[in-house]
Amino acid sequence: MANYYHFHDKPTTDIAQVGGKAQALIETTAAGFPVPPGFVLSVDFFMPWLEHVKVCPEWKLFLQTISCEHYTEDKIDSAIVKEKCDALKEIALSFDAQQKKVLQEALQVFEKSDVFAVRSSSPEEDLKGTSFAGGYETTLGVTKEQLPDAILTSFRSVFDARIVHYKMQQQLAINNPRIAVIVQKQIASEISGVAFSLNPQNNCYDEAVINANFGLGETVVAGQVIPDMYVVEKVRRQILQEKIASKSHALWLQPDGGTQQKNNENPNKAALTKEQMLAVTELVTACEKHYAQPMDIEWAFEKQQLFLLQSRPITTYLPLFPEMVTKPGEQKALYMDIVILTQGFSEPFSVLGLEIWGKMLQKAKNLPVGPDGVIWNIHGRQYFHLSNMLRGFGKGYAKVISQYERPLKKILESIDIEEYIPAKKPRGMKGFMWNVLKRIFILFPSICGGIFRSQKALEKYKKKSEKICAYCKSELQKDKPFAVLVENGLNCFTNIVMFAGVLVAPMFARWRLSKMFKNDDVADLLVALNMDLPGNPTSEMGHFMVRLASYPEIQETTTAEEFEHKLNNHAYSTDFLQAYEEYMNKFGCRGMKEIDIASPRSYENKQEFFQRLKHINIDENAINTVSERREKAYNELLDIAKKRGKEKKFRRYAKIQHNMAGYREHPKYIYIVAVDMLRRRALKLGEEFVNEGRLQHVNQVFDLTIKQITEAQQNRELQLTTLISDNLRAYATVKHIKNWPKLIDSRGKILRPPREEGTGLIGDAISPGTVIGKAKVLHSPYEKPLEKGEILVTRATEPSWTPIFINAAAVVLEVGGPLQHGAIIAREYGIPCVSGLENITASIKDGDELEVDGSHGVIKILTRS
Repeated sequence: MANYYHFHDKPTTDIAQVGGKAQALIETTAAGFPVPPGFVLSVDFFMPWLEHVKVCPEWKLFLQTISCEHYTEDKIDSAIVKEKCDALKEIALSFDAQQKKVLQEALQVFEKSDVFAVRSSSPEEDLKGTSFAGGYETTLGVTKEQLPDAILTSFRSVFDARIVHYKMQQQLAINNPRIAVIVQKQIASEISGVAFSLNPQNNCYDEAVINANFGLGETVVAGQVIPDMYVVEKVRRQILQEKIASKSHALWLQPDGGTQQKNNENPNKAALTKEQMLAVTELVTACEKHYAQPMDIEWAFEKQQLFLLQSRPITTYLPLFPEMVTKPGEQKALYMDIVILTQGFSEPFSVLGLEIWGKMLQKAKNLPVGPDGVIWNIHGRQYFHLSNMLRGFGKGYAKVISQYERPLKKILESIDIEEYIPAKKPRGMKGFMWNVLKRIFILFPSICGGIFRSQKALEKYKKKSEKICAYCKSELQKDKPFAVLVENGLNCFTNIVMFAGVLVAPMFARWRLSKMFKNDDVADLLVALNMDLPGNPTSEMGHFMVRLASYPEIQETTTAEEFEHKLNNHAYSTDFLQAYEEYMNKFGCRGMKEIDIASPRSYENKQEFFQRLKHINIDENAINTVSERREKAYNELLDIAKKRGKEKKFRRYAKIQHNMAGYREHPKYIYIVAVDMLRRRALKLGEEFVNEGRLQHVNQVFDLTIKQITEAQQNRELQLTTLISDNLRAYATVKHIKNWPKLIDSRGKILRPPREEGTGLIGDAISPGTVIGKAKVLHSPYEKPLEKGEILVTRATEPSWTPIFINAAAVVLEVGGPLQHGAIIAREYGIPCVSGLENITASIKDGDELEVDGSHGVIKILTRS
């Protein structure tokens, strides 16, 4: 194995010897990019030093330290780790005869007066998915005589505590350090910096971002100055933004080696001309094309010549699925993530879960699906294809969408919506309006019945839903082809939707009430009428959980293990056991991400359910006072109506709203019941497949499609693991994405609302009331307790959060409008709530004192923790 490689050598594929950074320099040199000459000392070159370190007592002590309690997932004793790492860096090392010979041989092609930049090239560094930026040591302006010391400095940085921490976070081995070192001719640059082939601020693939300063690029890379920033549209070669910074100083190369920091004579002068901006853009774009992925580069100008100093993949961007991407310069499409906005979670669906959920929406709403339709189900995500919707309904439809939440409204107002509307109507949208009208026509009798014979229509709906739930529980676990069971379950849901026109009646009643009081300042009272509504399964579940939590025997139970043991042995009272059984029969099907068949249900984990009960404050919670607040609001509105002679109308519409509005969430509950039954059957099939050796664990059944499961029932030779691997391939490309955007276009651009100035944070007023309290930021419902009087701050919620709401003094949501789950429950429990606050979970910290004004949609940060 060679101990060094010149950049102009034939490209090596042995990244384990040269590292990602050096391999990129060798490849880009071979591809004709303007890379300054240099060479890389391979991993083998440093093997004598590594072997020496590994026999030293400091190495053994280092491994003992890292493998014990000083470094765990949630606890890092940084001082101890740094102490052991520094001890490794102090081990005496020197060049042996062979290393000196190799170095002299590698330097023969360079002039005596040349100076060099010396930097690391770890085999783990700058690979796709990892970035050790700032961890390894770089030395600039190195003369030939100084090279041994500079090389040793770079080598020793492999033991730096920052590198060790990062490796363990990335689950990389720390017991086998490897490093290569780059020696590259240093150019005396007048201007230098970095460039990104996509815009890191908004993920746009068509925008390059350039940072620049005078002199060497170290001031930009190391963050020593605020550089100029330029944003360039790559397709049209248009400069979109020039942000000229006050670049206080720069680093310059000395002719005889070394560097010197000098103050810039004209710090506010733009570092780059327009022509240079475009040249850097062309260079980074060429790198992106060469590697077929987004890249960031370090570049420099010396005597008007542009050089490429480094190139590496961008590891932190959001890669759109290829099917969703349009080509540069083509008509763009706009996508809205349905699940984030309406269901309250960001994690992807399982393969099976998305297929079933997608089929349900298609059946229930008769919406065209796919890239030419309204809804696109793709690799665990579900999108509204807004471009197709705008083409089908006209650009005025953007105003309809804007009503969902304030940030969405601000985004759509701030963009040119025309650039997202296709010239031709997509094939899937043809006849769509007629289908919508047909669906309305079919539901018309149910709607009329709800408005004019509300109580009778409601009873009819309730009886139908009870029959459907009973059918699901008796029929959907039978030994039939899985595809048949799914079809039967979805047909059940479609049947109930045909009766759900009755749920339009409370919307009509709410409209009439708002019209009746339009000249009065009673908005909060009208919202209070929606509190404590009968018929809402999620609200009812919360009430039932408070009831269970209030049993003295549950209060006396101290551990989840004790709870499960007593349940299994019927050691609780008959009264509690019957109540528990009743709860599980009705609500055991619910849980986190409950619309996904792959998600566990409450009845599957008794200990977890107990922890949820114990989180509830049974003495002081929102449920205890909500009915009184609703009654008070009702009486105040009734008094106003009486004075105007509208008492009869008020009583009628208020009754319709109260009796029927809660059932808005009921069709979804029926879907959850059906999905739970299908889940039970799928798990049984998964168990069979495991016993046959076709799956490794039962939950892998959810990584298969309906068709694949059905075929597997009939064909024992079907290779399920191969199918799963294919199904999950696209999921793997986005597994690093935690917070998915609500709006993104087909060129990867994440659309966000423009920033607003003001004394408070302005969102959507969801549920009235003003509360002052300490913030508690949660990313999942039970990651930490929500104590009495605390304000819940989270991105979005779904039904599994209901017990958390019971304790909340107020609720602040990042995502979702008035009809999102969190908004509905906040209103029903009478909890002040503000929603639609972009990035609120990042800007608020635990313990910050907030004032939440749910009547006006304003959050004020009173004090920081």
